[in-house]
Amino acid sequence: MKRLTLLSVFLLLATAGVFAQSEVTTVTITKDNGNGEKETKTFVERLINDQLYDPLPDLYYSYLDMRDGAFGQQANVPLRSSSFEWGFYSMDQIFCTENGRFGMTSGLGLSNSYNYFTHDQVLKLNEDGVACFQNLLDYSQEDGNGPVSGSAYRTFLRYWSFRLPMMFQFQWIVGNKPVSLALGAEFELRFGVRSFARYGGSKHTISSNLNYEPVGFNALASFRADNAIVFVRFGLTDMLSIIDTNGNKIDACQMAIGFGFNLD
Repeated sequence: MKRLTLLSVFLLLATAGVFAQSEVTTVTITKDNGNGEKETKTFVERLINDQLYDPLPDLYYSYLDMRDGAFGQQANVPLRSSSFEWGFYSMDQIFCTENGRFGMTSGLGLSNSYNYFTHDQVLKLNEDGVACFQNLLDYSQEDGNGPVSGSAYRTFLRYWSFRLPMMFQFQWIVGNKPVSLALGAEFELRFGVRSFARYGGSKHTISSNLNYEPVGFNALASFRADNAIVFVRFGLTDMLSIIDTNGNKIDACQMAIGFGFNLD
C-alpha cells in the first residue's frame, strides 16, 4: 500500500511537470531579402540565460533488471518484474555553447534499489562465500531462522547508491518547449547491500555481508521533453557474483529503465 501511494503521488507530480510551461528567448530581426524589400522575422535564438536544462530527473522511479554481463542476456535469477528503484539527481552545467544547443552537465544522485525475488527464494551466502538462492521454506527450517507462517512473505535484495553522472547533451526548442537528448557515464558507490525476507510477521536479514562490488560504472542515456524525462542506465561493471538458478556463477550487472520529472 505504501508503494502504491508513493507511486500515485509521483505520477501526479510528473503529470504536473509535463504541462509546466518553459520560457525561451526570441529575437526579431529586419533585413533586406535581396529584392529591395524588408523582411521581419522572429525566431527562437537560445534558451534562457544560455543554460542547459537538467538531463536527469530531480525525482524518478525506475524498473530494474539483472543482466549476465554488461550487455549480456537476462540473468537466470528469480527476479520479479516488480523490482524497482527510486531516487533523485541534482545536476549543474560544466560548459555550454553560446546558443545553448550543446554542453556538458554533471551532478550528484542518490538512489534506493529493491530487487525482488520470487516468493520462495532467498539470497544467501553458500559455504564458499558466494551468493546463491535457497528455498525460503528450507531456510526457515534451519536452526534459529523461525517458521514461515501465512502467505504474506517477500524476499528481496536492497541497497543504496551515491552516483556521479557526467553527460553530453544536445537541446533545442519544439513548440516553445525544451527538448534534449543526453549521453554519458556514471560513477556509482554502493552501500547498505543486504538481502531480506519478510515472513512470520516480521522482516529477517538473510545476509548483510554479500560479496558485492561497492564501486561501479554505468552508461546513461536520457530524453527530455519539457519537464518529463525518460532514461536508461546500463551497468558496465558487475555488481554482484551470484550462483544462478542453473548452478552457474555469473557476474550480475544492474539495468534500469526509468522516468521522472524536473521541478524547474
